[in-house]
Amino acid sequence: MVCSVLVFFTADSSAEKAHKINGWAWSENIGWVSLNCYNSGLNNKCLNSDYGVDFDRETKEVFGYSWSEYGGWLCFGSSCDETQENMFLPPDDAQIVAKITKNNLLTGWAGWPVLGKNGWVKLQGEVYNNSDPKVQCRNCVQYKGQEKEKCGFCFTQEINQGSGGICANCSDCLDGECSECQECYKYGVGLDAETNALVGWAWGADYEGVGFGWLRFSASDDLALVNQPYLQTVGGDIYAQKGLGDIYQPSAPEDQPNATYMIQSNGSIVHFDSYCQKTGQCNYSEGWVSEKMDELFLPDQESNYYNQNLGHLDIKGLLAGQYGPVKAVNSSDQIDEVLKGRVYYAGDDFVLDQHSFLNSLGQEKASGTLVVRGDLVLNGNIFYAGSSIKNLKNLPCFGVLVLKKKDGSGGNIYIKPDVGYLSGNFYAEDTIYTGYQSEENNTRLSVNGLMLAEKFEFERGYVDLETKEPAERIIYDGRVFGNPPPGFSDLIAGLPEFNKNQ
Repeated sequence: MVCSVLVFFTADSSAEKAHKINGWAWSENIGWVSLNCYNSGLNNKCLNSDYGVDFDRETKEVFGYSWSEYGGWLCFGSSCDETQENMFLPPDDAQIVAKITKNNLLTGWAGWPVLGKNGWVKLQGEVYNNSDPKVQCRNCVQYKGQEKEKCGFCFTQEINQGSGGICANCSDCLDGECSECQECYKYGVGLDAETNALVGWAWGADYEGVGFGWLRFSASDDLALVNQPYLQTVGGDIYAQKGLGDIYQPSAPEDQPNATYMIQSNGSIVHFDSYCQKTGQCNYSEGWVSEKMDELFLPDQESNYYNQNLGHLDIKGLLAGQYGPVKAVNSSDQIDEVLKGRVYYAGDDFVLDQHSFLNSLGQEKASGTLVVRGDLVLNGNIFYAGSSIKNLKNLPCFGVLVLKKKDGSGGNIYIKPDVGYLSGNFYAEDTIYTGYQSEENNTRLSVNGLMLAEKFEFERGYVDLETKEPAERIIYDGRVFGNPPPGFSDLIAGLPEFNKNQ
């Protein structure tokens, strides 16, 4: 069986959803502090108060509230502005802000409003020199061509008792220990990207010792039932040319795989899992995850749309009518509901509004291809509305080829953030953008077909804490092999056949 391949070359997912940080903190003076109302062990599960600690993936600012039965609310960063009349400014007259650095350490302030001006909690201590080996390292990854890992941050004590030092930007690492770190602090808090939990120590007392004292984060393994936006392919594989994912992007929930079958990459694979990995039900002799594979290059303008791996995109033949009649278009309404085996050509940037494609009759083909020389904006849902058929050629199948202009610009597909459903097979010579979303516009994207591109920007922020559904889902439907659109036959013939035993 030949299965679809979703070709990545970079993947970046962003989120704007509450409660991205989970877990607990512990204070010897006031006991447990919950960072998320969805934490296990809590009775109300956010019914009485929907609170949590969040961060903005663009600005890296940390905000929100945690709760202590005996200490009340603990605010983070700009959320403390709401109580500024009671708390005033932090001790160093700094701005009321908390941020995540590039190494996932936290800087700035949290605060206990109940303590007023004495309630400030410092999230990072003073700089100091430490030459000892660094242990309990977090956010570690081994990049292609390197023998050892690099880690975001490490601690200076094995069990992290007392305040303990925390060091960032660590190298020469193996099995969670690093020999070198670029910077160290007397104490501090970091974000463990694998669990979305805070770890480390923060100090909450003024110069006279007034305050609740030390806070030790992630003191329990009982983490909140939360997840962040993630990508999933159904009935298909994932292939990446230059590496897939990174330690700072969210993982899929524990019971949800990113890919139904194979994940392959010519670089490292980080925070992406196959169904086999998640379930242990493996029956493919060569394994289900393979790093550092050979590179797979897409046909592009520079290679005259030819390459040994994926064959030839015969653009000249397509536009000359060798694969079907050509129809020049400059507006969305010029694309027919029955595609009739046509090639629709837009010689400049193009906007495609909502469309439905119908079955054809008799010997007429129901597949068709839109070729755009420039950028394509998908401005509405695209779906197949046909009924049952006896001949595969009557089955609607929509292909999209978005190419760069002669000056090298264009070649991008921009999906509007309110588009929720796309049917078709999409090739972008440059980048596919899935649509950046705000809190007010939080739509899940389902693509029925396959997607190939030089780069991907997965921008959806959809999260459902109950269903744990993905923000972006690509579902392989097989139409592209049953009734390929004009120009796609050679392209899909070159796709790797990962699932021969399925």
